[in-house]
Amino acid sequence: MSMRLKILLLSILCVFILSTSLAMADSSITVQVKDAQGPVGGVSVAVLASGTSITSTTGPDGLASFTLPDGTYYFMALKEGYLKKSVEARVGTDSSVTITVDRLYGVSGTIVDASTGLPVKDASVTITDKVSQQYYAGATDANGVFTIQVPNGYYGILVRAADYRPTPRDNNGVGYQVLDNSLYVGYIPIPALSIDTGNLEGVSLSCDFPGKTVKSNETVTFDVKINNNGVVDKTYSLVVKDAPANWDVWFYSGSDVINKVFVESRGSKTFQVKTTLLGTGSSVITIMAANGADNSSLQLFVDTSKDKDYKLEFICPDNKTFDAGTNVNIEVLVKNNGSGKLTNVGLDLGADDVPDSLTVDMPNKIDRLAPGETHRFTLKVYAKADASQETDKLYLKAVSSETKTEQKSIDISIIKSNTWIGIGIAVALIAIVSFGFVVWKYGRR
Repeated sequence: MSMRLKILLLSILCVFILSTSLAMADSSITVQVKDAQGPVGGVSVAVLASGTSITSTTGPDGLASFTLPDGTYYFMALKEGYLKKSVEARVGTDSSVTITVDRLYGVSGTIVDASTGLPVKDASVTITDKVSQQYYAGATDANGVFTIQVPNGYYGILVRAADYRPTPRDNNGVGYQVLDNSLYVGYIPIPALSIDTGNLEGVSLSCDFPGKTVKSNETVTFDVKINNNGVVDKTYSLVVKDAPANWDVWFYSGSDVINKVFVESRGSKTFQVKTTLLGTGSSVITIMAANGADNSSLQLFVDTSKDKDYKLEFICPDNKTFDAGTNVNIEVLVKNNGSGKLTNVGLDLGADDVPDSLTVDMPNKIDRLAPGETHRFTLKVYAKADASQETDKLYLKAVSSETKTEQKSIDISIIKSNTWIGIGIAVALIAIVSFGFVVWKYGRR
């Protein structure tokens, strides 16, 4: 074998070994699992590598670590009470990847026979997100009760059971809202195939503006329309199925408080739902009109808010003492004591607020300061070397784009250190000796 051929074969072998080694290289990757509130611990994170499932559990910080051969993988996060989710990451290129999971909440209800009022077991229940069209399925137990886990959203419900008509419910087109809490939608009567549904499920409730926002402690009014689509006249009882704690909800017809309403066959009436909002935030009121098994529920959405107030305070030391020619750091705490977010927050010094003996380096402002949040600013204050020994005042205040504080002062005491006194005496002695030498040397001439 010629030398040239040997060198070629050796080169090919080296390239093969090197490429094989690189292909089998392992790298580390960290998976962060979080939800809307922050890191989620106790999540099982699984990944399929070389046909084997590898699992790691996140700690309280929401982190799980893997060491895998370089390549592309799908990491899946699973935990009871959360919607499973997976993301793609490239090990060897990505050192970390984040999986944001959605918390699940139970939507429950009771399915009953529209004619007898008895529970219907083994009914199929499908809950569909009205925005994404994602669906979640379940079934009723022996008591006709179903519970299905879903993330936040607006949902419609479809019930199917053998020998019964498919029965949809979607809160009159608005959708049942799930928002950080479980939701009970009440009784859903379903008619048998042999029954004329016009007489059994004639009632429906609707509201043109089911969501309103008013200030705390103000009264909100909803105009609700009740329709009797059945074949007989009926009197329906009005009840509040669910409302926030301590909220009084009333039904009105004009100025009269009512709890029942008579509706003729194929007719409709309008009544008012009124409540005084307590506190702030988003809330749901669920009302029902019922006559036996003929009933309908409606969700009304209310947001309470209050005028934001902007309050800013700061804390600084009363005094500082340091030597001329030196500097000192002064810590100032600034706090947002209001209910509104503050922006462009910092400290302010006017042209006449700094005495001539000092110079001050101001800290940078911050973009925002949330309600209840505190930020520490540091001023660097210099005393000039030739400053006299004295006490003076440094004036400052905290400011933001929305508000500012009253001005405060810090007593700054400057002292002359022994070092500077010694230097001054030494300079004076040198001048005297130099003058004497000049006189001695040249004065005799």
